[in-house]
Amino acid sequence: MLNRYRLLYNHVMILTKQKLDQAILVAFSTQLDTSDLLTSLDELERLAQTVSIHTVHKITQHGKVASARTLIGDGKVQEIKRLIEKDNIDVVIFDDELSPAQLRNLESDLDVQVFDRSFLILSIFAERAQSKEAVLEVALAQKRYMISRLIGMRASLSRQGGGSYNAKGPGETKLELDRRKVLEDISIIKAQLKKIKTEKETTRKQRKYTQTKTVALVGYTNAGKSSLMNALVKLYGIKEHETLEKDMLFSTIDTKSKRLHFDNQRDFLLIDTVGFISKLPTELINSFETTLEDVKQANLILHLIDGTSVSLSHIQTTQNILKKIGADHIPTQYVITKADLLNDFPIIDLDYMLISAHSQNGIPQLMTSIFEQLYQTFENVTLFLDFNHMAVYHKLKSRYKIVSETYHELGIDIKVSIDPNHMKPYMRFIKEI
Repeated sequence: MLNRYRLLYNHVMILTKQKLDQAILVAFSTQLDTSDLLTSLDELERLAQTVSIHTVHKITQHGKVASARTLIGDGKVQEIKRLIEKDNIDVVIFDDELSPAQLRNLESDLDVQVFDRSFLILSIFAERAQSKEAVLEVALAQKRYMISRLIGMRASLSRQGGGSYNAKGPGETKLELDRRKVLEDISIIKAQLKKIKTEKETTRKQRKYTQTKTVALVGYTNAGKSSLMNALVKLYGIKEHETLEKDMLFSTIDTKSKRLHFDNQRDFLLIDTVGFISKLPTELINSFETTLEDVKQANLILHLIDGTSVSLSHIQTTQNILKKIGADHIPTQYVITKADLLNDFPIIDLDYMLISAHSQNGIPQLMTSIFEQLYQTFENVTLFLDFNHMAVYHKLKSRYKIVSETYHELGIDIKVSIDPNHMKPYMRFIKEI
């Protein structure tokens, strides 16, 4: 069953190297200034490249209101149709989310496959998902996206095409585009995710019991999260499996967690999460509840910013998503990455640290800052435990960082790193110096 959910649209999106689909990208805005529109289209082009779609034209349209029928108006539709015929275009991708009616009308008018940014992002996530949790979360997002668009998508998903992206033309029967079936699938997926959520909640309770702090890496996609995690694991953790590093949007979407230690300090857990992007489908945010819960439960957030392309809109997008999932109250350290590629400090109205995962510049300072923020309230306290209180010793060892221990004839001196708020049960064991 998991394989069936892995790529909901896999029949449509079989990627081959025989022929790249030729695409027209389209964006609409009510603003006269098209600079943001062009920037968004550039990002949409990069998204398309990740599934081997070649962009031939980028079309922008502004108007006072969007057309309820086609978003962009009949005149612009005719212009796009002429380009389709002239340049043998296979796909038209809209940067804005299309309603079922707009999708159906555009398919009919243009006679090629049409889809929007949300569909494209969901498809990329489906291709990149590896863990059971991520596969299920993406499948749930796809089903939720599909449920309101079944009528509009039937033509698109059954269309015969000449390019690789839609080469198979499977038809609505093969794709099981039936509302009742989709609702049944949603119920099954949610039940499986609920089980995973329960298992992860048990792990979180254990971390809370042992006073293990967590740090979550967040940021716009391609900000360097995977590179930083690999660098930190190499320097301060156990190098088991490296996270994929690639100059590509959403190169990885599976959550990774690694335990790190630094200068005989307490351990902490570093969690790498899915990258964010503007216009991230609401269905995806809602479906990634169990993954994003790791961010909501973190003690500290490292908000990574690409130093080679510092963008206030990217920063704001990440901040908005953190607010949407209820994580905007968590202490945040801003980190500008890729310092080895910069000639100067970026000018930005944020208190940030500058680091390079590849040259390791700024990494020790970042780790020091992390520990100061995580364990600033912790103190090293020396306790004496006689051998009749070994149960207390084992409890301390299971929950806190033991800095040192010295055995004597009558018992043990232990120096423990502990939050003063948790000292009450152990006050009688404090060793007087």
